[in-house]
Amino acid sequence: MTTQSPSPASPQSTPGSATTTAASTSADSAHLPRYTSSSVRAQIRAIMTAFGATDSVVDIATDVMHDTDLSGIDSHGISMLPYYGAGIRDGSLAAGTEPEVVRDVGATVVIDGKRGFGHPSGQLGMEQAIAKARTFGVGMATVRETNHYGAAGYYARLAAEQGLVGMSLCSTRNAYQTPTGARNPLMGTNPIAFACPVDGEEPIVVDMATTVVPFNKVKVYELKDQPLPADWVLDSHGRSVRNSAEAMAGLGAKDGSHGLLPLGGAGVLGGGHKGYALATMVQLLSAGISGADQPGNVDGFQSVGYFFLAIDPEVAGAGITPAYAKELRDTLRGMDPVDPEVPVQVAGDPEHRERAHRAVHGIPLSDMLLDQIRATCADFGADLVLEKVT
Repeated sequence: MTTQSPSPASPQSTPGSATTTAASTSADSAHLPRYTSSSVRAQIRAIMTAFGATDSVVDIATDVMHDTDLSGIDSHGISMLPYYGAGIRDGSLAAGTEPEVVRDVGATVVIDGKRGFGHPSGQLGMEQAIAKARTFGVGMATVRETNHYGAAGYYARLAAEQGLVGMSLCSTRNAYQTPTGARNPLMGTNPIAFACPVDGEEPIVVDMATTVVPFNKVKVYELKDQPLPADWVLDSHGRSVRNSAEAMAGLGAKDGSHGLLPLGGAGVLGGGHKGYALATMVQLLSAGISGADQPGNVDGFQSVGYFFLAIDPEVAGAGITPAYAKELRDTLRGMDPVDPEVPVQVAGDPEHRERAHRAVHGIPLSDMLLDQIRATCADFGADLVLEKVT
């Protein structure tokens, strides 16, 4: 195995902002070459197998990453494979392990991720929360000693697809978010995901970072060699950085010279302190309860923590939640838009639409990402099986 691959994104663990990502990604990726959905799935599976993951982990991780790419969340699907490969090489990711329930009391469980891939830990966590909710009305699972699990909304959606309300929160590996008033970053992107079932339709899905964008959204702009379109990254002097390569280098540096703005932006006038407060809440629920690490470690393995909550409306409520959600979404979608050509949307709408489109028209991948995938295949002995849409 060689290690001559192009450098992937700096090591991080930032599940992302799905409800805001897919809408913008579709336009950003309009001119990129597209690859068939089936070949992207096959490529993920081939590399995960070459990584040495167990069959179960390969199956779950492939499902999660492929679904993420179909949904238009380009920051958290196949583009993460070079990063996972780097984690295997530096010893921070144990490819051959599987998660294990280590505590089971009442409506709660605690899971040890065994320092492995985060996707099976995420799926096991939500499955356990769902099972508890069937009995108690609510179920909670926390996970420690794990890594990046992809898009937080995937796991919340698992509950909604079974008629339950789901929540998924996650701490993150490195210090990326600059707390309001601070010069340097400490907190992560600490995402919040929520999903609610809707009668006869796709669920409502909220998936958002507590930073203005997830780290990997910056990575996507670097992969496409495009400047950042807004004030997402600040240096330690409070200056906005729009050059995506400079932003990525700064965010990956160990000196804490650059950070992502909290949701709401800089200062308190735009509500930035609220994004910072939400990140603190996520850190306490996902890492403080499970026993994962404090934020800010940039060397070696960082114990990432997850928090999952499932609510069964039939047991814990009046049993009307899916019907209520349908009426609410219909009302919101029916509101008069400012622009008649741009109807009012509800959280999850862009992803639902993108999945249908990409299943037919393919998944866009930049040339830089393709080079990284090709190098990862060479490093780990996997075949390159991606096929362009013709």
